[in-house]
Amino acid sequence: MSDLRNTQLTIPMEQNSKEIKEFVKQHWNITFARQKKVSIYAKRIMSTVLAMIRESEEEFLPYYQFHINDIATEGGDSTNIYKYVKTAFDELTDLKWLIEDPNSKKFQYKHLLNTDNNYCGYNNGIITIVLSSTLKEYFIAMAHYSTYELKHYMTFKSWYSMRLFELLSAFRDTGKWVVSIEEYRELMDCKKKYLLSKDLIKRTLTEPLEELEKTNCAFEYREIYNTNHIGRGRKPVSALEFTLKKVKLKEIPASWYAFSDDHKRVLTSLKEKFKITEPNIIAYAPIIGINGAKKLLREWEIKEASNKRIDDKVKYCNAVWVRVGKEAKKSQEATL
Repeated sequence: MSDLRNTQLTIPMEQNSKEIKEFVKQHWNITFARQKKVSIYAKRIMSTVLAMIRESEEEFLPYYQFHINDIATEGGDSTNIYKYVKTAFDELTDLKWLIEDPNSKKFQYKHLLNTDNNYCGYNNGIITIVLSSTLKEYFIAMAHYSTYELKHYMTFKSWYSMRLFELLSAFRDTGKWVVSIEEYRELMDCKKKYLLSKDLIKRTLTEPLEELEKTNCAFEYREIYNTNHIGRGRKPVSALEFTLKKVKLKEIPASWYAFSDDHKRVLTSLKEKFKITEPNIIAYAPIIGINGAKKLLREWEIKEASNKRIDDKVKYCNAVWVRVGKEAKKSQEATL
């Protein structure tokens, strides 16, 4: 009796693995989508597919195809890779991303794969993926996107390393990322586990600290405490500040201006009207914050409208800006 499991799939001819680019490019909304933790092979498969999308494409190709060796770890356990890939497909076929627009409070769920065909699957060492057409706007002709390097991504043994590498890569132009502890918890798919902040931080950052050290996203982090918390004992962690160790900025990143119209107005006023130098803005804007910057701008506007105008804005405003920035930093460090 024949094995009924051997149903023939209509698998296209193999594409050349040289089509895999060195970098993965994806929309910011995908980078910061709520993603479920999956196996590292599921992440490797998806990143490889995304690295195959060409700049010239206007639509997704009917399928994306590569060899199983393209996602294998050098020196890894090749005897179990079929099992790993099978598990990865089981995850990917059910996987969906929660994509949110924080400004409009709009959110959507998007499934990754289109399995309503005879292509998506595995056959004789060849992996074939068909992407859901609803994802096109997030991977083709994007206005705001981030990129991450595939060669490092494929060496990570931790999902947390992969996820943090994607997130930190979005801040390569600024070198800084400040995230609330609750948002960080959701981004790392830990909403219902590691309920203590110290456990969350230890579990999600121990491996990334080591694995990302060799990449352009090597990082340091510090805990930011809630100084307004009333009660005994150590104040709770309210946010994390990540600093990329290999980024040295000389000019204000374009993404700072694009963050919101409010940010653009504040940055423009600091730089053009009150002559704050770009290195000083870069150094202290993250810690002074937009509300602190607005407060200084109001004070300077009032001063300019009085009979005590600022004679030398370069000297005066930069001195005040740096002083306020250092005081804010010292105040945060005192809570550690």
